[in-house]
Formats: sequence, structure tokens, C-alpha cells
Amino acid sequence: MQVLILGCGDIGTRVGLSLLEGGWRVAAARRNPERLPDQFDRHTVNLADPASWGSLDAVAPDYVVVTPTPQSYDPAGYQAGFAGVAKTLASQKWIARCHRVIWVSSTRVYRESGGGWVDEHSPLNLDEAQASSMIAGEVAIRRAATATIIRPAGVYGDPEGMLMRRVRVGEGGATTALYGNRIHREDLARLIVHCIDRDVAGQSVPPTVVGADDDQTPTHEIEDWLADQIGVTLTRPPDPSPLRANRRCRNALLEKIGFQLSYPTWREGYEAMLGQA
Repeated sequence: MQVLILGCGDIGTRVGLSLLEGGWRVAAARRNPERLPDQFDRHTVNLADPASWGSLDAVAPDYVVVTPTPQSYDPAGYQAGFAGVAKTLASQKWIARCHRVIWVSSTRVYRESGGGWVDEHSPLNLDEAQASSMIAGEVAIRRAATATIIRPAGVYGDPEGMLMRRVRVGEGGATTALYGNRIHREDLARLIVHCIDRDVAGQSVPPTVVGADDDQTPTHEIEDWLADQIGVTLTRPPDPSPLRANRRCRNALLEKIGFQLSYPTWREGYEAMLGQA
């Protein structure tokens, strides 16, 4: 089997290495492919530039994994990084021959912001430009090919990630959000591979999967715990920041498709990270 991983960063690399162990051929594309493992068939592609996709015509993938990212954090950056990339992918001649596309989106697409629960069928947020561009990307991929959209919560697990960097220097965030959601990067990569494996085996794969662990602890409480673990005193902003996300992600579908989290909550994930430091 041949997989093509577009926008192959940390998660895509983990997916590719796992599939290689299973005997797959792995092609991967990104702007700087020299950072990818030597075992990958590496392609230099700027996903936001359709003219750079030409080398992918010869890959003939059975499966495609896409981990898109915004080109910048303003509306135009999300439009280019999600809706624009999806439009280009949908126009490729080889996409219709793929068995399945795994497109990694985000729980940011959900409308809920008052602390309620969301799942795969919850209303989406078409009022925010960034979320709307992510939703447009999902729609374009569904129209072009058989697809599974994975909507992960906040991905963590990198010892040099933003939250860890802030805590190390004593910077805490606002305390306004009642709930937070996350998934360890290893679990997200495993979930992608799990969906592919199910498809190969002829088992059902949902069109949408919320990728979140079992916990909804707000980020500021995790910051306090981390600060205590490493002996740091946090300083928080005097004025509360506006809420961007305050929802609880329901992950019941993971169990239904036979997926088991390695890190059911942030505590196991961060304890493992700190133990390796």
C-alpha cells in the first residue's frame, strides 16, 4: 500500500513511521522535506502553491493524509491553509482513485462556546472567518473523495510546546475558561493510523471523528500543576482574556471504533513528558 502525507510535520511523520513498520510505502510532502526521515519518498511542495504539486502526479497513493496548517493566523492565512489547500487537492486527477483521504481539521470548527458538550454532529461556527475556512476545507474534501475528517482538540506532547515554554518562564494564561480539551500527539497519530487500518480491513470508518481525550480540565489548572511540578511561580494577566473556546468534547466514538487512548488525560501525558526530561 502507498500513502501520501501532505504537510508532513510531527504528526504526519509519526503516522508515516508507523505505516512503514507495517510494510507501507510512504511519500511525504512539505516545504522543507530534508527534515523528513530518509525512508520516506520526499517531495518539496508548498501546499498553498498549486504550481508546486506537479511531482505528486507520479505517487499514485492508495491513501492520503493531510495535516493542513494556516499560512498565518489571520482570516487570509486560514483561507489559504485550509480552504485553498483543499481546493487544490480536490483538483488533482489522482484524488478520486484514493481509497480514503484522512483530513485533520480541528474542534475549533464548533459553534459551542458556553461550556456545553460537542460531538461529531454538533453545530459548526460559520460566523468566525477562521473556522469558516476550516469548514470549507472539510466540505471540499468530502466532495472530492471518500474522506474521514478528524477534528482534534488541542494537541500536546511536545516538551518545547507553547504551554510548556510559557510555564517554564512563569507566564500563566487567563482563568476565564471553565473547560479545555486536548489529545496527546502520539494518540492523534495512532488514531489516524487506526482509521486507515480499519479501512484496509474493510471495517467501517466514520466520516467525522472528534479526537479528544477523556478530560476537560481548563488550561490554567494544568498550568498550575505543571508549575508546581517544576517549581515555578506563575504570573497571570490582570485582565481576563476573551474566551475563544469553552466547550467539552465528547469522545464516545473512539471506543465504538475500537480505539484506546494511550494517554486518557493530560496528567498521564505530562507525567510521561516530565519523566523523560
